[in-house]
Amino acid sequence: MKEAIRLTNKTAIALRKSAQKIRTAYFAAAVIVSVLLGAAGIVLGFMWLWAVPLMIAAIAVIDCALMTASRSRYLSLLGQAICTEAAARELRTDRSEQKRRRQAASDLMRVKADMQETMNRQPGAQPFFEEKDDEDEPEDETPMAVAQDHASTDAPRRRRRQSPLTLIRSEQAK
Repeated sequence: MKEAIRLTNKTAIALRKSAQKIRTAYFAAAVIVSVLLGAAGIVLGFMWLWAVPLMIAAIAVIDCALMTASRSRYLSLLGQAICTEAAARELRTDRSEQKRRRQAASDLMRVKADMQETMNRQPGAQPFFEEKDDEDEPEDETPMAVAQDHASTDAPRRRRRQSPLTLIRSEQAK
């Protein structure tokens, strides 16, 4: 199960590599301590026979302590790497959200400018999103007749920018 968690952030990758180096260093230290204590057990065994089982027990206890410390430090650094990656992803989504908002604001400004330009070209035109005063509208014109009059003018056709399909996950919907 090596490389099970995919990290893309440079800091997170560096933390994972550091965790692997620390785990390897602890393992090497355990091997070196075991060999030295084993040699000391052999030397002391010639003088006192009970020194050999005591040294073997000491080797087992020290190896367990080193491996537990190694595992603890490795998991701690790996957890930091995962948190760093999650924070980087959140920052990227915040940046893309800000970019989307800026794009929406600029689109709105372009639409308003376009509507203003259209109003300047057609002296009697009114924007569809503003309320009309009932007193300004002649009695004999119905909304259908006004719509037909506006449809018959030679206004240039504009294409609206299509926004891409956006999927909303359950966390984003909140």
